[in-house]
Amino acid sequence: MHLTAKSAMSHSTSSELISESLAAQSVRALLDRHSVPRRKHATVVTDVLKLSYSQGHRRLTTDATWTLEELRALAEHYGESLASMVSLGQLGEMQKGTLKIGTTIVPCRFARGRAVHRPRAGALVAALIDSDWYVVPAEHNLATQAYDIVRLVVEPSSAVSRRIAVLDDHIDTAKTVGSYLKSAGYEPALFADLGAITAALGDRDFDGYVLDWIIEKNGVKDTARDLVKSIRSRDAHCPIVVLTGEVETGAADESDIASAMAKYRLKFFEKPARLSIISAALAGSLAFA
Repeated sequence: MHLTAKSAMSHSTSSELISESLAAQSVRALLDRHSVPRRKHATVVTDVLKLSYSQGHRRLTTDATWTLEELRALAEHYGESLASMVSLGQLGEMQKGTLKIGTTIVPCRFARGRAVHRPRAGALVAALIDSDWYVVPAEHNLATQAYDIVRLVVEPSSAVSRRIAVLDDHIDTAKTVGSYLKSAGYEPALFADLGAITAALGDRDFDGYVLDWIIEKNGVKDTARDLVKSIRSRDAHCPIVVLTGEVETGAADESDIASAMAKYRLKFFEKPARLSIISAALAGSLAFA
């Protein structure tokens, strides 16, 4: 008997079978996440399930059926549950977890990618810790298997209706950041120059800010330092995230940024900054606002 994905999860006897289309896809996604080369998929299935090579190969390449016990054995071999293997094996599925950065802990949803062995410094990764999923900053000495983050949505209750001002003289960049923040539950307002956002501050305050440090208008470059000073004079605690890709070019003065970080309590990231990192930085501060 073939089972649909939904009904398969509600049956647990080893005699039940699950349809190949879902089973094979989930198994391949499982092996991909754990960095098993495609050419070795059949070999791994053969070894773990103690099948002949031809039986293992048919499981992945034909309409051969799988038992739930076989799928469970493969999942547990890699430290996953049957439910997570089937659900997370499909791109776009969002898993509930907890974002933990320092002492900040907020709920989130995420879609995980492949296993990462040497994550980029500062990147967020997903890890299964004591049977619960956590999204944490990457560390070289992380004691458990880590996974790349395909998509992250931070869901603190405080994110609802939070207004975030986004300033970037490249409007496409501002739109990209704004779109991501909107998907995370914020209300972004986009600005392309210092005059426009300064004028907006006269009418309303925002709950947080994502600011490009170097803003160019009519060929003249200026920094957001005076804007940051004005924001801090109005709100001593709101999160201010500053971004720039101009340190290496010399257009942005590293010492000036460091001084502003110390004086105005900024969060600074070099471009290109991951949107999940920006969202997490806002959520971490707003959780205590």
